[in-house]
Amino acid sequence: MNLVTGNLLWPAVGKPLVTPTPLANDLTCDALVLGAGITGAFTACLLAAADLDVVVIDRRGVAEGSTPASTALVQYEIDTPLIELAADVGLESAQAAYRACRRALDDIVELTATHHIDCDLHWCGSLFLATEEKDAEWFIREAAARQALGIEVEPLSRRELQDRFDINRPCALHSRAAMEIDPFKLTHGLLRAAENFGARVYEAKIDTNELKQEKRHLTTADGHAIAADHLVIATGYETPEQFARVAKYCTLKSTYALASKPLEGTTAWPGKVMLWESGDPYFYARHTVDNRVIIGGEDEPFSNPEARDALIDAKIKAMLEKFRILRPDVAIEPEYCWAGTFGESADGMPLIGQLPDYPGCHFALGYGGNGLTFAVLAAQMIRDAIVGRENPLSKVFRFDR
Repeated sequence: MNLVTGNLLWPAVGKPLVTPTPLANDLTCDALVLGAGITGAFTACLLAAADLDVVVIDRRGVAEGSTPASTALVQYEIDTPLIELAADVGLESAQAAYRACRRALDDIVELTATHHIDCDLHWCGSLFLATEEKDAEWFIREAAARQALGIEVEPLSRRELQDRFDINRPCALHSRAAMEIDPFKLTHGLLRAAENFGARVYEAKIDTNELKQEKRHLTTADGHAIAADHLVIATGYETPEQFARVAKYCTLKSTYALASKPLEGTTAWPGKVMLWESGDPYFYARHTVDNRVIIGGEDEPFSNPEARDALIDAKIKAMLEKFRILRPDVAIEPEYCWAGTFGESADGMPLIGQLPDYPGCHFALGYGGNGLTFAVLAAQMIRDAIVGRENPLSKVFRFDR
């Protein structure tokens, strides 16, 4: 599948650290990770650090699938708000999911510090903006539900939002726990760390139809055999296409984004918090370290690449108009524009774990708009499953929940 179309920001401003070598021989390993994007990189790093013999394979290269299309708003929020998620999956599971996502932010900071990964990570906070006056009571209830978990969030009135951030909306939730990051640099940094632990990274095309029951035996397009005790499927939004019995668990959609030229002498809004709206279609915005504005959203409920790409110009125009309304005194000029495909589950939570149809295979998919946060949770869960350690989230994010 053609996952991304357009001119991408992150590869243009980042420098690759890991270059996969073409696979030229048969090999065996403890864990084979299919996919050298952000999920594969987190997983490979954690598995290699656990003294497992790890091989990573991607048919493209490092961070060349969906990862470079990410706008990298790193949040604890799940696409489904807490009080709605509790109604969908039960209070206990919803609270566990939100707690885990909040903890994941600290885990990302710790991982990048431990492995000395320079990925422009910094805390910034976020504003979840209401679009209608009647939303105010709901925002207060949602804030209280999150505060009960110890999450750092506060409801803001229109006046408070205007005074502190110069944003004119009926109300908002201000969360202090949110980060911005460069996903291209992070992926390369994690794989470099994995290599330092002995992991091997190759470029090769795999036929997943050749999976056999007794052991994970795969063959590359060039005829090289790979045998692994465990197989990690980190192929992102191509997974439903590659594994037919997985397709029913998530829905593929299209999304759009742009990055402006760097602003000179000003910032687009005070505080540099990331912004996202409760309206439909979805809209969000963030800064970058070189003072660009990234805007994304305008999602469509289909994944056909041709239909998706035909809307790029109209979607970019619509996002620019929304930003003009939000910040009428700030003029931005797009420099990078792109469209991409993403997948989400029915309840907004990821799908992480094993399926009876694919013994020994560990899947991670259905991330929605929270890919980086769910990626580190998936890596932790898959590592624990492989080394035989219990992880309470395996029940929360399982396929048959």
